[in-house]
Amino acid sequence: MLYTNKRLQKTTRYKEYNALIDKCYKTSLEKEKNQQNFFRRVEFANLKTGEAYKITHSFEKDYKKYTKSIEQKIYTIEALARKKELVPVFITLTLPSQFHPFRSIEYKGNRLYTNLNLDFIFEDIETAIKAGYEYLNRAYRTFYKRVKNKLSNLMYIKVIEAHKTMIPHFHILFFIPKEENKILFKEFVKIINEFELNQSDFSQTDESEENKSDSSYKTGINRAAKYVMKYITKNLKNCTDIFFARVLDGWKRIFKIRMITTSNLPLTLAEYRTIYYALDSEMKESLLKEARTKNINLFYLILESLAKITTIKNISNRVKRYKSLLKNRFVILKKVIRRQTERGGYSYITSSFTFFIDRVPVYKKQNIIKIYTGVSS
Repeated sequence: MLYTNKRLQKTTRYKEYNALIDKCYKTSLEKEKNQQNFFRRVEFANLKTGEAYKITHSFEKDYKKYTKSIEQKIYTIEALARKKELVPVFITLTLPSQFHPFRSIEYKGNRLYTNLNLDFIFEDIETAIKAGYEYLNRAYRTFYKRVKNKLSNLMYIKVIEAHKTMIPHFHILFFIPKEENKILFKEFVKIINEFELNQSDFSQTDESEENKSDSSYKTGINRAAKYVMKYITKNLKNCTDIFFARVLDGWKRIFKIRMITTSNLPLTLAEYRTIYYALDSEMKESLLKEARTKNINLFYLILESLAKITTIKNISNRVKRYKSLLKNRFVILKKVIRRQTERGGYSYITSSFTFFIDRVPVYKKQNIIKIYTGVSS
């Protein structure tokens, strides 16, 4: 995956890098195999209808479903930001030199890796990835806390990407009031200096001269959400990037990396997926047609007229405007069970989920049980 010279290819570190790529790829394959074996051993039964059925798993299909749904949420955040008259600002946070195992140069339009990085302070690349991810998270949390307290409005999309060397770096798309650009930029420069982060390779894209000397700071991006989506997904239509997608999948699993984080919305990604795949084809096509007419996506169409009522078992919930909420076109009635974890926190399990369109229930979570058949590969 690295474009290198022969001298670097002979080093132990380069062989270690190739072994890591192989490990990530095999981890993804193993995870898929385990899931497929599980579904072969299990049937699911609907206690109400008595219907039994099997579920299959496909990495490629699930990958495409995932990217389609996250795309919906990201475009919705962009649309909401535009409605609030917020402007996009794109920032990259890159780790200092000591986290990077190799040196590289620009060569014929490509990045050529030529030497070992003598500043690299870790015993191996895996340790560098773990430490680097933790370090960037600490820098980002510090940065986010500061700007959140100083900006009057803020929405964001954070994407974690692997360098070709597998060392992580962060891309953050902020949406902020235009007149508060200087506040964000000031805090950005401060965090770069405080954590000694490297500058990114991106060029300035806005038409103004302000901040033009700093190549890590982008404003005025055309279709900002589309811009950031290229860091989330690869084109799998012809399976040309399936190997790389699997390597990233394994990388994410091995190092427990949360690839995408966004501003919270009243409609969660899990809820949207549940609704989307539960709708019958006629209803889905009708809603999609309506969304296209309004020049918005389906996620936003549901969100703009959504009421959600969540009750938690064993906790007193006061829902004073229950009837008025049901006047919304889209309504989610949700019941969850709260359980205390061993670490003292809480976990939540959805026990009931009903989705209404124009007061008509179109989806209700069924009571499903697993039946182990004992069949495996």
